[in-house]
Amino acid sequence: MSIDLRFSCCDAGEKSSYLVRRYIFLDSEADTGCYIDKHIPEGSCTLIFNFKGEVNMSLYCSPDQKLPSYFLVLPYLGFVNVKAALPIDTFGVACKASVFSAFFGITFDDFETQSYRMIEDVIPQELYEQLEGACSHEMRIKIFEDFLSAKKKSEYAPDQIDLAYEYIYSSNGLVHINELISKLNLNSRSFRRNFFQRVGVSAKSLCRIVRANQVLNTLKESSEIDFQSVVYSGKYFDQPHFVNDFRKFIGESPGTFFSRDLQIVKVFSGL
Repeated sequence: MSIDLRFSCCDAGEKSSYLVRRYIFLDSEADTGCYIDKHIPEGSCTLIFNFKGEVNMSLYCSPDQKLPSYFLVLPYLGFVNVKAALPIDTFGVACKASVFSAFFGITFDDFETQSYRMIEDVIPQELYEQLEGACSHEMRIKIFEDFLSAKKKSEYAPDQIDLAYEYIYSSNGLVHINELISKLNLNSRSFRRNFFQRVGVSAKSLCRIVRANQVLNTLKESSEIDFQSVVYSGKYFDQPHFVNDFRKFIGESPGTFFSRDLQIVKVFSGL
């Protein structure tokens, strides 16, 4: 199937890499039509600026919700159904969740069952309008980085929660939380409470999200699934454990998911 969506991304430069993982661009040439599939969270919190079209989302069997012009996608343990009406012109900023909450002075613990958050309290309408008027990807990045520079009072110094968050990413989610707590010499109760406030999911849930995305990135171009290899590399107990965990997170069995057309879900999820 040929789709009229252009997806591209680039890693953050030195100026913004303390907060930003990558910048995301999605647009279309067609003025009519729509695409429906899933967004699969990968553990970042992502600022989404929609300048054209209409985007609706839903969780499980809940009714569609029309998304605002700009919002923050949260780390979420599960898939999100997305319906995007053309034309599309979207700019995304994938951020380190623990750094984002600390940098902007907010917490995520009130949004445990939600996949997105309204963000007008920290991102002004003026920034949205400046980004909308930009004539290139490079200009949008510059506008956003200038906004960050104006907000930053000093060099950002990662704390223990940031270190734990990054360690989970670097280990592909294959870390025991008690070992991580011991490694960083942290108090277990305060760590779990603070991590949840700063990231929006527990450290254990983030491990599951990151591990599932590692599986997706490994298998997305494969013609067939080597279950034994996935179970071993993902440190699952056995094949049923992998299949059940995958189904809970993605909403489909691995066999069903990887045998269908994944072009849209890859675009919606940045895979």
